[in-house]
Amino acid sequence: MIHPFLGDRVKASQYVLMWTVYAFVQAFAMHGLVALPFAILLIDAAIHAVIFMIISVFLWNVVNYGNFMALTVYQRIVNNIALALLSIAGWLGAGYGITYWLYGNATLTLLTPFLPLRALIGLLIYLLIMQRFSSAMIEPEMNDSTDSLVIKEEIKQKKDIQDEIIERIAVKSGTKIHVVMVPEILYLQADGDYVQIFTAQGKYLKEQTMKYFEEHLPVNQFVRVHRSVIVNVEMISRIELYEKQNQLLTLKNGQQIKTSPGGYKALRLVLNL
Repeated sequence: MIHPFLGDRVKASQYVLMWTVYAFVQAFAMHGLVALPFAILLIDAAIHAVIFMIISVFLWNVVNYGNFMALTVYQRIVNNIALALLSIAGWLGAGYGITYWLYGNATLTLLTPFLPLRALIGLLIYLLIMQRFSSAMIEPEMNDSTDSLVIKEEIKQKKDIQDEIIERIAVKSGTKIHVVMVPEILYLQADGDYVQIFTAQGKYLKEQTMKYFEEHLPVNQFVRVHRSVIVNVEMISRIELYEKQNQLLTLKNGQQIKTSPGGYKALRLVLNL
């Protein structure tokens, strides 16, 4: 899943603008409280803004790949407290460290009294970011639920109209005619105006459309996992993540097939995942 603040140029621009405004607001707020030039205060605020931008990417990876939504409420509270402490400590430690490296101990001494206030600001920023992340995690689930209802309805309609489920496929090859039993099919793949039928014994070329097979093969056994591929679910031995949200199917013969997002949703419904 893409970072909620970096999904496109508009969101990325808004994100950078938000932190730019934060830097100027902080510099103006502290200008009357600290005997330091405005330029130094602005640079210090900009440093802290950039550091938290980087930390937010780290937080998103933790939330996204740590499967936070699957945790219990207690586990989420404990993890959030730990992440908040780690993020704020890292933010202030790195920010003050860079300021000390740039301007020395005198400047750091003047900024140190504001450490508790900055920690509170950091906590508020952390909570806002985590709230946005939670919303980003929920939105796809809601979309998935809607898509699942649509796919379920399509499967139901296919079952209702399937009055001619084929049990075997006759394929002519030269002077020979091969009879392929449907349960023996590993998968079917579009090949121009033809369809390649793959079995453990070999592959056969049939002059037919993918739509025909999608409508006449048992819908609880064959799923169109991609625009050009229909898979026999009983021949799948493993499903694993491949490049972000795409899935990779490994069949019992070792053949690997990539799924489309929509195809994987249909596959999950058939497999009751």
